[in-house]
Amino acid sequence: MRMLAYLVAILASLSCAAAHAETVCINPKDDPPGPDTTVACYSDAGCKVAESFGAEPIRDYDAESAPFALARGKISAIITTAKDVIKIAEANGAECHPQKP
Repeated sequence: MRMLAYLVAILASLSCAAAHAETVCINPKDDPPGPDTTVACYSDAGCKVAESFGAEPIRDYDAESAPFALARGKISAIITTAKDVIKIAEANGAECHPQKP
């Protein structure tokens, strides 16, 4: 019985980790983002990804306007877990891919 409870706990923690995977949406004109670009991010992990590009992370960029700012070239990428933001970004031409953990 303890083994079953242990396995359930492990599976629950794995599904929580998968549910919070960051997705990177990039304006194709700025692929990849680099120095002198800005990236909207909403978590420590997402902002670290932005920094790994050499871009300036902008924490908590207005999520409703981020996909449109991305389409207009005001920002180079969005790193988020918000499905609605990802969907709008893709509809506006962004290329979105899950970030590998």
